Amino acid sequence: MQRVLPETDLEKKMMAMAAVFVEENHVLDDLYDVIGSDLQDGKELTPDMREQVLEEVGEYFFRLDMNWGAEIRTDCIGILEEFWEVSDKASALKVIENIRTQGHRTKFNVLKNCIPANGLMDAMALEKFKQIFNFDFPEGEDMQMTDDNYRELGTWMRKTDRFIGSCGILGWDAARLVHVARLSYVAGYLDDNEAWGEILKMAPLVVDQFKDWREFALSFLIGRTFWAGEEDPQVKRICERLLGHPASPWNFYSV
Repeated sequence: MQRVLPETDLEKKMMAMAAVFVEENHVLDDLYDVIGSDLQDGKELTPDMREQVLEEVGEYFFRLDMNWGAEIRTDCIGILEEFWEVSDKASALKVIENIRTQGHRTKFNVLKNCIPANGLMDAMALEKFKQIFNFDFPEGEDMQMTDDNYRELGTWMRKTDRFIGSCGILGWDAARLVHVARLSYVAGYLDDNEAWGEILKMAPLVVDQFKDWREFALSFLIGRTFWAGEEDPQVKRICERLLGHPASPWNFYSV
């Protein structure tokens, strides 16, 4: 029998880190329709009621099969192939390992080390920044970035110090790893034990690294902006909903 739900608080925390990818489908309001009557302001949940509420939260946010299972297998296969170049077990494990050991946070941190505290780069620092930024892109690929674009990126990266500490964009990588493991499970590339195993390998790197879910959300958002090259207002709204919605898993588990 396959295990699609987490059994430990550690597994639940890890799944909660990928809640942004679940809420893209706008499930919080549907969940609230189920448990909202138990979440009245100022009303403390009894242990039995809390357990029932958390069971419903898990059904919406923590299932490996995303509560759709085989219905979305073709979609998951397509997403993995198009965006992750994953087409089988070996490539899925390779991508997951890369996120765990390096992710986008490694490049982000190395680039930040090139930027002076005031965010302004001289010619030497700028050249080093450009080399590091471009080293993992295919040779000959034109990034269509001017020196001013690189300087603006460096200034923005230095300003992120106000919002994220030593965790950097670890939240972005943690969420991506859980998401890829989940997609790979639904696609049939990983079985349940393999998926949970890969998720738990990431746990020692992320658990207790964030002060709260707000810091995690900022880490996720800054990481996504770094990857995409621009902010996404919709993703920001999703994070805000997860931080403030009474049915959010972030209200029931620490990060």
